[in-house]
Amino acid sequence: MSGLSIAAAACVIVAICTTYSFEGADAQPTTLHDSDGTLAFNVVFVALLSLAGLMTLPRTTARLGLGLAVGAGLVLPGLFVAGTVDMFRSGPSGASDYVAPGAGFYWGTVSAGLAIAAAVSAVLGLRRGGDFRLAPIKASALWAALGLLCAAAWLVGTWLPWQKQELAFTPTGGQPQTITYGPCCSLSNMPAQWAIQAIAIAVLIMVACLIAACLRSAAITTGILLAACVCSASSVLSTLWSKPYTLAQLAPGLEVSEYQLTQVKAVVSLHRLPGVWITSAAVLGLLLLAVVRGLHAAATAPQATRTEEASADA
Repeated sequence: MSGLSIAAAACVIVAICTTYSFEGADAQPTTLHDSDGTLAFNVVFVALLSLAGLMTLPRTTARLGLGLAVGAGLVLPGLFVAGTVDMFRSGPSGASDYVAPGAGFYWGTVSAGLAIAAAVSAVLGLRRGGDFRLAPIKASALWAALGLLCAAAWLVGTWLPWQKQELAFTPTGGQPQTITYGPCCSLSNMPAQWAIQAIAIAVLIMVACLIAACLRSAAITTGILLAACVCSASSVLSTLWSKPYTLAQLAPGLEVSEYQLTQVKAVVSLHRLPGVWITSAAVLGLLLLAVVRGLHAAATAPQATRTEEASADA
C-alpha cells in the first residue's frame, strides 16, 4: 500500500515537471508550475501522498498513514473532474477554446488512479485486521453533523467570489482612476464542470466525515479527516499564495507600455473576498474536527475495549 501512495506522489511530481496541456488558438503549452498558486496546489498532493505512504512503514504510525491513504484516495480524484471535462469539451484545433492534454495530464490521471488503488488496498488491509468496522456510537451523530457543516461551508465559500484586483493610477493633470479586474472566481460565472467538481468534492468530504464518525480507531479517523482537510485546502492555499498582476501583464490589455503605467504611478492591489475566508474557515473546521475526533476516539477506546472484554467473559 505504501508503494502505491509513494508512486502516486511520484506521478504528480512528473506531472508538474512536464507539459500539462496545450491551450488556445496557438496551442500554447502550459505546465503546473507556470504560477506559484498552481504549483502550491499540486505540491500539497505530493506531500499528502508521500506522507501517507511513509507513515504506513513504522508500526506506530501505520494506522494514521492508512487513514491518510483512505482519505486521499476518496477525495483527491474529485479534483480532476473539471480538468478532464475541459479536455473532452475542447474546441477544434485553432479555436480560442482549444484544450489538448499533454504528458502531464496523463501522469496526473495515473496518480489519481494510484491514489484510489492505495485507498482500496488500505481499506482491505484494515478490514482484515478488524480495524475498519463501522460501529456508530452516541457521539457519532454529533461528529457527522459537524463534518457535514464543514463540507457545506466549504461549498458555500467555494461558490462565492474569492478575490479581485484593482489597478489604481493618476493620469497627468487628471483625477485618480481605478480599473477593477474580477471578482474571481464565482462558480456561478464559470463553466458547469467547475460547479460539478465543487459539488462532487463537497459530497466526498461529507462521505469521509460520515465514515470517520463511525470508526473507533483514533489514528484512522484522524488520518481520513486530515486527508479530506488537505484536499479541500489545496485551492485555498493556491489562492492565498497567488500574487497580484504585474504592470507588464496588464499593459498589453490597456494598449499602453509598462513605462507609461509607471509614469502615471500605477499600482496593482489584490483584495481577498468573503468566499476565500469562508472556505478557509471550513478547512480549519475540518482540521479541528480531525484533532478533536481523534482525541475523543483515543480517550473512549480503552473504555470500549473493557466493555467488550467484560461481555466476552460473561
